[in-house]
Amino acid sequence: MTTWRSRGHRGDASENEIDLTNDLYRRKKLAYIKKNPVPIKVIEIDGKGMISKAYFEQKAHVDYSGIAQRISIAFDVKETELKSLPLSNIHAHQIEDLKEHEEHGGVSFILAHFKMYNEYYIIPLEMLEYYYKKSLQGGRKSIPYSDMDNKFQIERERNGIINYLPTINTYLNSKRALKEYYAVQKDIK
Repeated sequence: MTTWRSRGHRGDASENEIDLTNDLYRRKKLAYIKKNPVPIKVIEIDGKGMISKAYFEQKAHVDYSGIAQRISIAFDVKETELKSLPLSNIHAHQIEDLKEHEEHGGVSFILAHFKMYNEYYIIPLEMLEYYYKKSLQGGRKSIPYSDMDNKFQIERERNGIINYLPTINTYLNSKRALKEYYAVQKDIK
């Protein structure tokens, strides 16, 4: 039984920034993106009303889902202090959730914060799947920062907002080319 005392998502700063961004998007009627709750069963509450013991009832879904410009969006937020994003930070069931969402017409991706560079990127599902499949075949176990495409870099505004909606538009406009590119890469390597 996994318990709540786990140190897994302790105060992810990136998620807090995305929460602020999503609140701004909602107030400006640009998008309706919500944080998905973690399905936990509370076992024990301390005298201060804090959860002191709990377990996960089921595997958690991706961090966020919602709608922007009449398009369903699902994504997970990951951060790393390394020069790459370890695939061990992304669970197989999360990748399956993202794939299934996209199969039903949605847009799915990882929103990654490379803390060493203080840069945010959308990692397209096509890229994620490519690296994940390669890792299962004994290949690289991470997605390198050097493979990040500048067109998927997310601009952080002066007010701290991580304005990812324009980058989603870029991703949408690039999907056909990405599918073709990663299909060729799969055959080459």
